[in-house]
Parts: sequence; C-alpha cells; structure tokens
Amino acid sequence: MAPVQIGSDGQLVPVGGPTSAPQPPPPGAPATGGVRLSLLIEFLLQRTYHEITLLAELLPRKTDMERKIEIVQFASRTRQLFVRLLALVKWASNAGKVEKCAMISSFLDQQAFLFVDTADRLASLARDALVHARLPSFAIPFAIDVLTTGSYPRLPTCIRDKIIPPDPITKAEKHTTLNQLNQILRHRLVTTDLPPQLANLTVANGRVKFRVEGEFEATLTVMGDDPDIPWRLLKLEILVEDKETGDGRALVHSMQVNFIHELVQSRLFADEKPLQDMYNCLHSFCLSLQLEVLHSQTLMLYRERWGDLVQVERYMPAKCLTLAVWNQQVLGKKTGTAAVHKVTIKIDETDGSKPLQISHEPPLPVCDSKLMERAMKIDHLSIEKLLIDSVHARSHQKLMELKAILKTSNQSDNSFIETALPTLVIPILEPCGRSECLHIFVDLHSGMFQPMLYGIDQSTLDDIEKTINDDMKRIISWLQQLKFWLGEQRCRQSVKHLPTVCTDVLHLSNASSHPAGNLSKHKLFIKLTRLPQYYIVVEMLDVSGCPTELQYKYTFLSVSQLEGEEGPPCAQLLQHFKPNLEQLVQDLTAGRPARPGTKRKLSGDQGGSEPKKPKRSGEMCAFNKELAHLVAMCDTNMPFIGLRTELSNMEIPHQGVQVEGDGCSHAIRILKIPPSKGVGEETRKALERTLLDCTFRLQGRNNRTWVAELVLSNCPLNSTHSKEQASTRHVYLTYENPLSEPVGGRKVVEMFLNDWSSISQLYQCVLNFSRSLPEMPSYLSLFSEIRLYNYRKLVLCYGSTKGSSVTIQWNSGTQRFHLSLGTVGPNSGCSNCHNIILHQLQEMFNKTPNVVQLLQVLSDTQGPLNAINKLPTVPMLGLTQRTNTAYQCFSILPQSPTHIRLAFRNMYCIDIYCRSRGVVAIRDGAYSLFDNTKIVEGFYPAQGLKTFLNMFVDSNQDARRRSVNEDDNPPSPVGGDMMDSLMSHLQTQPMRGGAGGVYPPLTSPPTPYHPSNVVPSPSMMPTQSPGALDPSSPYAMVSPSQRGQWPGSPQVSGPSPGARIPGMSPGNPSLHSPIPDPHSPRSGPSSQVMTSSMPPPRRLPQRSWAASIPTILTHNALHVLLLPSPTPSLMPGLAGSYLCSPLERFLGSVIMRRHLQRIIQLEPNLSIVNSNEPGVIMFKTEVLKCRVALNPKTYQTLQLKVTPENAGPWSQEELQVLEKFFETRVAGPPFKYNTLNAFTKLLGAPTNILRDCVRIMKLELFPDQAGQLKWNVQFCLTIPPSAPPIAPPGTIAVVLKSKMLFFLQLTQRLPVPQDPVSIIVPIVYDMATGLTQQADIPRQHSSSGAAALMVSNILRRFNELHPARQGECTIFASVHDLMANLNLPPGGRQ
Repeated sequence: MAPVQIGSDGQLVPVGGPTSAPQPPPPGAPATGGVRLSLLIEFLLQRTYHEITLLAELLPRKTDMERKIEIVQFASRTRQLFVRLLALVKWASNAGKVEKCAMISSFLDQQAFLFVDTADRLASLARDALVHARLPSFAIPFAIDVLTTGSYPRLPTCIRDKIIPPDPITKAEKHTTLNQLNQILRHRLVTTDLPPQLANLTVANGRVKFRVEGEFEATLTVMGDDPDIPWRLLKLEILVEDKETGDGRALVHSMQVNFIHELVQSRLFADEKPLQDMYNCLHSFCLSLQLEVLHSQTLMLYRERWGDLVQVERYMPAKCLTLAVWNQQVLGKKTGTAAVHKVTIKIDETDGSKPLQISHEPPLPVCDSKLMERAMKIDHLSIEKLLIDSVHARSHQKLMELKAILKTSNQSDNSFIETALPTLVIPILEPCGRSECLHIFVDLHSGMFQPMLYGIDQSTLDDIEKTINDDMKRIISWLQQLKFWLGEQRCRQSVKHLPTVCTDVLHLSNASSHPAGNLSKHKLFIKLTRLPQYYIVVEMLDVSGCPTELQYKYTFLSVSQLEGEEGPPCAQLLQHFKPNLEQLVQDLTAGRPARPGTKRKLSGDQGGSEPKKPKRSGEMCAFNKELAHLVAMCDTNMPFIGLRTELSNMEIPHQGVQVEGDGCSHAIRILKIPPSKGVGEETRKALERTLLDCTFRLQGRNNRTWVAELVLSNCPLNSTHSKEQASTRHVYLTYENPLSEPVGGRKVVEMFLNDWSSISQLYQCVLNFSRSLPEMPSYLSLFSEIRLYNYRKLVLCYGSTKGSSVTIQWNSGTQRFHLSLGTVGPNSGCSNCHNIILHQLQEMFNKTPNVVQLLQVLSDTQGPLNAINKLPTVPMLGLTQRTNTAYQCFSILPQSPTHIRLAFRNMYCIDIYCRSRGVVAIRDGAYSLFDNTKIVEGFYPAQGLKTFLNMFVDSNQDARRRSVNEDDNPPSPVGGDMMDSLMSHLQTQPMRGGAGGVYPPLTSPPTPYHPSNVVPSPSMMPTQSPGALDPSSPYAMVSPSQRGQWPGSPQVSGPSPGARIPGMSPGNPSLHSPIPDPHSPRSGPSSQVMTSSMPPPRRLPQRSWAASIPTILTHNALHVLLLPSPTPSLMPGLAGSYLCSPLERFLGSVIMRRHLQRIIQLEPNLSIVNSNEPGVIMFKTEVLKCRVALNPKTYQTLQLKVTPENAGPWSQEELQVLEKFFETRVAGPPFKYNTLNAFTKLLGAPTNILRDCVRIMKLELFPDQAGQLKWNVQFCLTIPPSAPPIAPPGTIAVVLKSKMLFFLQLTQRLPVPQDPVSIIVPIVYDMATGLTQQADIPRQHSSSGAAALMVSNILRRFNELHPARQGECTIFASVHDLMANLNLPPGGRQ
C-alpha cells in the first residue's frame, strides 16, 4: 500500500502528490467541497431577516386576511428551514466519525485504482514499446581500465583538445617577457612627441600609466616591438570629483567612460601625434566636467545656504560660469546703482591646455599675497571655498579702510586685523582685555560690518551696525560712548562680589538744590546693601589727549528717609574721596610707603609709544582695585562709625575705631560702661575694678553680627567648670543687627546695655553670695557646689549626688531674676523635684535675691518634694456615685517655697511646711490659720489626723510633752506653746543683720531657753502676726498685714490666710519639738540634755482641733508616710493589689467612713446607733449590730466589728470572715463609694442569703482551703469592665428586691504558670422559689458565649438534682457546684 498524507484540504492524498493527469473520482467517492456550519447559519438568519423586512414593507398594503396568510406562510417556511438546520446540527455532532469512515473508504478506492492503472501501463509497455528493444554489447575494456587503473584513458583526443587548456608559461618566462615589454615602452616614449602635461607617468608590468591630477588617469601598452604598432589603451579613469555634492558617487557613467575609451583608442590608431591628441581630448572633457560640477555646486548653495547672496549671472557649458556676490540691491541695503562683485570661471580659448581661469570684477585689491593666491585658484573644485577666498580678500580691504579712519582720529590707535576670520579688534578702554574689545566682523555673505561686544545689549549692537554700514566715520562717536559704558561695566564687575547694588540713576527729593544733582553725566551709584543709607558715586571723565582712557572720581553720598514716608530719599552728605586712593591701596597691599616722586594715573601706567596688544581674558585688567577697596573699606568701617556715633550720642566714652592685627580688622574699645539702675554703689565699683577691657567687633560674612568681648578678672566665685579656672574670664556677647536697623545703630547699644544690666544684677547677687560663703553651714557646702558662673548665669548643682541643678539669670525684659531647674549627670533626663515650687522659688528669690537662702530652701525641701512627687496625681474613674467622672487622687498646690498643700480628692487638705534640720511640719489644712474653730470653705477636717501623724513621729527627736489640761482645752490662734517660739524669735531678731541678710548668724548661738521656765499668757503675744518663726529657720516672718496675693500660686476655694505666709502656721511645730541639729551651732549641751531627759510621746485623745496643730516629722518619716507600701497588719494574701501610701490609706479610710454615714442614712435596711466614741460609726440591721472605726494600731484601714443581735445561726468564723472581707475588699484601696454601698446592701439582706454570701467571701479570702475546686471566686461588688453590658462599669453590682442579682468572677486554677482564664458570671437568686441561675443578659459577640452556656447548664442541672427546700438558700451550694464542675474546653471562653 502506497504511503499517504493529509492534504491542505483535509483529504488523504498520496505522498508523491496528485498524478500528472487528473483522474476522475471513482463512483461513490464523497465530494471534497463543503460549506461551514457558521456560514450556513448566517445565510439562514440573513434570509429570515430579509423576508421579515419585505413583510414589514408589503403587508400594510394588503387586506387583513392576506396579511394573516402571508404571516402563516412565512412562519411555516421559516420553521421548516430551522428544523432542517436543527437536524443538521445534531448530525454534525457525529460528523467526525462519518468523515473518518468516508476518508478510509475513499483511500481504499484510490489504492485499488492505482493498482489497476499500474497493471494497465505495464501491459501496454510490454506489448508496444519493448517488442523491438535490444541491449548493446558490453564495454568490457573500458570497465577493466576503470576497475584496475581508476581512470578513463580511452577518451577521444578531439574532446581533449577542445576542453583541456594548454599548460601556462612559467613565472620566469612571464618576468622576462614583462621586462622586455617595459624596455619597449621606454624606447617608445623617448622617441614619441610627449605633451608636458603627461610628464607624470609610471612604467611597470608592461604598462605605462599617465596621471593628470584632478582630471584623468590613462593606462597604455603596445602589442609588439614594431614602432608602427599603435598604442593600446588598457584602462581609463576620470579623476574629477565633487566632494561637496557628489555623495561619493562617480560623476561619469561607465558607458560614457567606455565611449570615451573607444574614442581615444580610435585617435590613438589614426593620429600622427597619438599621445597629444589623447591629452587634448581627455583634458577638454575634464574641464567641461569641472565647470559643470561648479555650476551644480552653485545651484546647491543657492538652494541650501546662500540663497540670494549668490547669483548665477551667466553659464555657458564648456565655456564659462559667472557668479555675482555682495549685490546690495538684492540684499536691500541700498538703492540705486551700486557695484556688483562678480567672479568668472572660464576655459581659456587660446590655450586649451591651461586649467580653469578665475577673474574678479572689480579686480581684487593688492593686499595680502596669500589671500590673492587663494582667490585665484580653483584646484580644490569647490565654488563655496572660491567665493569665501574672494570675499576674504575684499573683507580685508574694507577693514583696512575702517582702521585708517581710526588712525586719523587717534594716532596711538592699537586696533589690529585678524585674517583667520576678517575681524578688526578695537580696544575701547586702555588697558583693555580681549573680551572688552570691540570686534567688527565682515559678513562673508553680504559684505556688511557686524560689531560684537560682550555684555552689551543687542539693540545697541544693531544701532552700531546700521551706523557704521551707512557711514564708517561715525564709529568714532560710538567708541566714545562705549568707553563710558565699559568703564561703568568695569566698576560693576569690580564690586560684584561685594554686598552692593549698582544703579545708573538715583532719584533724590532735593536733587535740584543739593550738589548731588550737579554730578557729571556719566556716573554710577553704588549702594551698600548692609548700609542702605550710604552710596558711593563713581564719576567717569574724559582724559584730554587720550581717547581710550578714563578718569574716575569717587564721591561718598549719604541719604536719609524719614520713617513711614514713601518716595525718593533726601541727600544729606556729599564728600569727595582723596585723589591718591590707588597709591593708598598699593601702599596697604605692599605694606610699605610709595617711593617719592612716583606718579600714578588712575587709568593705569603708560609705557612707551609701542602699540599694546589687548590682554587675554584671564588677566585682571578690568578690575578696579581702588573702587573695590573703597567699597570694602566703607562696608567694613561704616558700621563702626555708626556704632561710634551712637556711643558718643549716648555719652559712653570710647577710644574710637581701632585697627587690630595686620590692619585686617577693626574694633571699638569702650572706656567706661554706664552704671546699671538698681545696682548698689559697692557692686558697681567692684564690677568696674574687675572689668579689664570691653571691645566691640564685627563677626561673620554679612557684617551684621556684633560681638562684644568683656575681659574680667578677680571672679568672686570659683566654679568646677574646666573653662573657668583662669585668672581672667572672657565673656562674649553676640548681637544680631536687625535688617530694619542700620548696622551699628542704637539697637545694638541698647541690647548691650541690657546685657550689662543683667551682668550687674547677677554680679551683685553673686558678690553677696561670695561674702556669705565663709559663714555658710558645712552641710550646705556639702549639699551644693558652684558648677558654672560666666557672668551671665550662675549654675548651682545640689543634692547628695549633685544631680540637680538650678540656673540663675537676670531677665532684662521683665527686670526680674529667672530661675530654671534641671538635672545633670546620671540623673540627666529625669525631672527635678523642685519644678513643683519653681514659681514660688522665683518669686522668693526676686523678693530677696539671696543665694544662701535659696540653697537653704532647696536643702530643706528636696527630701519632702521627692516624697511628694511619688504621690499619685492621675485622675481615676469610679471613685464616687458618678462612675464616669474622673477625680484626681492628690492635687499638689504649692503655696510658698516651703509650704505645700495636698488636696485629697477635693475633700481633705494637708499642709506640709518644710523646716530646717531635716524635719517638716504637717497640719490639717481644712482649719483656718487664724481661728481653729473655723473651717476653710471646700474642705473637711480629717478626723484622727493628729493621732495618725503622731504614729510617724521619731521618739528620739520629739521631746515635747503636753498636759491633759492643755489637750482638753482648745488653744487660741496662738497657743501657749507659741510663746516659746516668740520669745526665742524676739531674742534672735537683733542678730539678723549679718552678711547673709535674712540668714541668722551662725557663730553666736542664742541664749539657751527652756519652755517650762515661762508661763505663757495671751497678753505677752505680739499682735502684728498670728504666726511665729522657728528660731532656727532662715526664712523671714511675714505678717498678715504685709502679705500679698502670691502671683500665679494655685489656690483652693476659700484658702486660709496662712496659705500665703512663707513662715509657719500659728501652732508652730518647733515650739512643740525643739529638735537639735548636729550641723547647727545651736545643738549645744543644754539641748542634748533636754532631749535625753524627755519621756517618749504619749497617745493623745481625739480632739476636733488637734490636727490644726502642726506635727513635726523627719524626712525619713515623711518618706514612709508618702511612699507606696503594703498595708500593715494584713496577711499578704488578703492585701489588695493596689499599692498606696499610708497617708492615702488613712485619708481613703476617712472618706469611706464619711461615705458610710451617708449610706446608712439612705439605706432603709440599716439604722444608725448613737455612739459617744469619736470617729466610730455604729449601725444595725435586723439581726446584726455593726461598729466601724479606724484600726487603732495603724489608722490606715477601716475595721468592722459585727455582733449578732440574738443567739442566731451566726458562727464566730462567719463573723470574722465578714469583718475581714470588709477591711480588705470593701473599705480598702482604691476606696470606692459604690463598693461600700454594695456591701451595705448585702448586710441588709436576709440572714440565709447573707450567710451564703459570707461563705462565698470565705472562698475568696482563703482560696487554699477549697482544694477540690477548679476555680477561684471573687465577689464583685461593682460591675467589672468585662461583665455583660447591663450597666456602666463601676455601678453597684448587688441588687436586692424580690430577686437578688450579684456578679462573681471565676478564675481558673492552673497547675502550670500561665495566663489564667477568667469569666464573669451574673447570678440571679429568686427568693420565692429558691432557684439560683445565671442572669439572662444579652452578650456581645466578643463575650464568652460558650462559657455562659456551660454555666447555665450546670446551674440548671443543679437545680434539677437538688430542688430547693422551704427557707433554704441555694446560692452557695450552686456556686460551689459550679466551681467544682465547670470545665472549659480550649478556646471555650471565645
């Protein structure tokens, strides 16, 4: 079976393709053509659409019945078509199999046809063509030759002779033949008449090559040695090239070359002088070709670059070409008749052997021989180069004419002509740089003058061009104008790098009457930008006899303009500078005076009469040194002159402007600085003695920064700073001159005097401090050190580690001392504890600028303030009934540097007075300082405060003792004990005039005094002040009549008068506790004996006025009082997580006691019971009697004592649990009103319910006793934040009505330490049915939905298994079962 393949039409065809004669397909073979199904569908749709369109057009014209018939026929016909299409589509889904079978059948039929056809053809050959066929005899000899020798030697010779060429000659024979041929050629050339133009020939390899540059190259030979044998032209090459427009292509076509070749060969055969005739023929052709090339180049120039600037006057092929250039009429420059410059290129008719001839009309001038030679040759075959050479020569002639005009006006003219590009270089102003010269070019295309000068505007150049093209003599006037313009430009460039602004015109309001209006025409105003009221005027004048030189005249001009006025300024001073400025500049530059007899001109030195070439652009010939020096000198000196004028106007003596160094800087030294106001005479004299020098200098590039250098000696203080160890100190004061003020104006002097006032004020304070240093107590010397004193500020470091700092400065704007606090060293970055009283310290220091007093206050207050800073001041939510209102725990309200008022939750007030010798005095700030029976509005007395504070009194240092009578009878505003202090105060008053001012003398202690020796009476007390001072206190006493409102001090509503007194309260604590100080000279033997003989303090009975008497505490005791600490007398497990200070616990307990009184009055299930004990609240329920009081041991917790009314079911353990729960969970930190209110509601519950709640409380207090439970419980008295959203967080979580609602928090017990799982369970107990179940509260998606469902199931199952009995409460049993059986799967809380 023959191989087949699939054809392009998808049919199976034989591999060899179709047969040569197409055969008809056998019967039954499927047709190869077909229609695509998509095309068929498209035809059907188009036919249907066409029929619908026809119906739409024809039906309206027919009757109703005809329309219906047509529509039915159309529907039937269309339906039949689409039914057939549907059948075809269904058949087409299986057409692939049918097609394959049809192809197989067709292929088999084709194979059968091929077999039959092959048999028929073989039979035909056998019968017809092969009947008479015979085979030749075998070529055995030839076969033997091929098989044995591998060759075929029996080929006929005729074939060999015609096909195989003869053997070539050898190289030696070839070389010999060529040498003989060369000899023949040389002999032939010698004996032949050879034209001179063919002298450039070469004989080699049997050939002679004639080369005529730019025309042709011909190669000839001879075919034998007979002289009659003609020359044979082997090769001809035309050398004429068009390098500009030819694009590298040959100018002569190969057919033309062949034609010329044949023509020359014919001449070589027939002529008597063959070589001469060959040259004439080729030379004539090449000249014609060159002329044609030049003509084509001219046309291209006209089209592309030159345009009308070049015109073809006449062109005769093979004869001449005439061009016209510089045609003024064509250019539109002139009218009428004008000379037209022509260039003619022609072939010499008299002598055809000559090259192309060039002629000019009018003839070229006899100028430069090289220019003439270039303009008369055309060997380069470039018409543009020929034209340029021609106009070069004519341009040179025009420039020579212009130079002659310049020479006639200036015999020393230094202008010159450059031939590379026709240019006349004219120096304008001598000495002149190359860039400053006026360059006049000649346009090669038009022949017009074109001037060029760097820096000048184009309009001026256009005017110059028009003028000199019209009349060359008018260039003289232009050169004079350009000379002044260039002089002005030189001046501008010379001051370009300086702070100036140059202008040609300055409008002055008084120009008509002032000499400034009579200045010369050519002038330049140079404004000093740093000194806007000053100008330097440069006048430019002609020098007679020197047209290229200028004389400069410099004038100083000052203007003024009144402030707020607009318009031109008014000229004031007009002063001419000295004429020998250049000599001055050179003298300053050289550093030595000029030699006598030397004369210098401002325009530069004049040498001999030799013409000078302009300098190159790199040379500084255009720099005006004297002008730059003038501007720099004025810019530098005028600020000093202005400052000197202001100093003189303000009557400040000075030395004037002085030159420093090598003359490169200036300074003004002040001889005496005016004294400052408010500084004592002694301080002023001392400061004058220490001031060695005061110098003003300018600093910086903008000359607007003044630096005043003060050199002082004998500094009164020795600081620890490394830069302050020298014998003299340099103080640098920097002043930035405002832009609106002239440099060196009054503003600078005023700022300096203000700084000097600051230095003087601080120096007076430092001087007093230095005098007090020898008498300063040793503990203050150890407490502080002088870190820095640079006459502008004093920096003191203090503290045990010197980590705190205070900076003292005088503010000249507010005329007050300014204090700033900070931290240094390891404490850097922390807050200074004295920032609380910074304002009070500043007020105190401004009232009495005593550094020792300031250090004493800092020493006395550092320890207390460190403790006060630890108090919580962040507002808290949920402390009162209004759960959404935040209340600040402690508010720190400084009243004076030593008086700090603490407000606790805006209800209680504690006054803390910082005293010397490491103690503080604390009293109840709710009591008035003047009358203990009066209460400050807005505060409430803290009952029991005195007893609580006495618990922190150090028994070793508190030796005071009070009688029972004194305790029982309230004292007056100044009690008997106050007399001790008053007597001591009166004794020490005469000694307060020491060097320290308010600081008492430490060398002479006061007279020993014992309080028991004096019986006080009210008549002995002074009447001007309700308070007295401690004898050891360094602070002055201020009476109420002298006190004023402390500015900026925070005050509470209705403050007591003592809040503003920097001294102590009426009940002076020092009278109750004369504590000796080991650092003070007061601690003598008498005080030691007195302290040791006193018994320890006793417990005082409660009195409502007792807390108004200050209690003396040491700093250590104050730290214990104010720093957070665990609650004493409580087990660690029972203490809450809220850590607070003892003072906060006491005040919180007092607040809770106050809340309890209010709650009892509002709660119907509770009734108050009268009690005679102070500070004790007694109330009762139906079955319990309760007593609430402060813990008598610590006064830091509220304790509940519960007693049953009758012998009921209460056990002693249950009562103790209830009491302990109240102390630790209800009345403890953070002391919330709603917690206490919820607990009182529980106390009013029925007995069985309360007992179950107490048992739950026991599980909370002692979780270790319930070992079988899986959860810990916490009784929530307020709604926690994570509880279901039934009420805002912090609301009372206990509701008692017909049903009881309360909340428990269950925390899972985990054997390994990890985050425990906690859930909030709201429980409802129905008192009627006794059922305990979970409250049905809608929960958010984020709440513990799975846990709530499990809790509800456990409680429901418990109620089913243990039905409630009459009178039995199931709360505890249900909760216990829940804690034992609740198992949350992993992630069950979510």
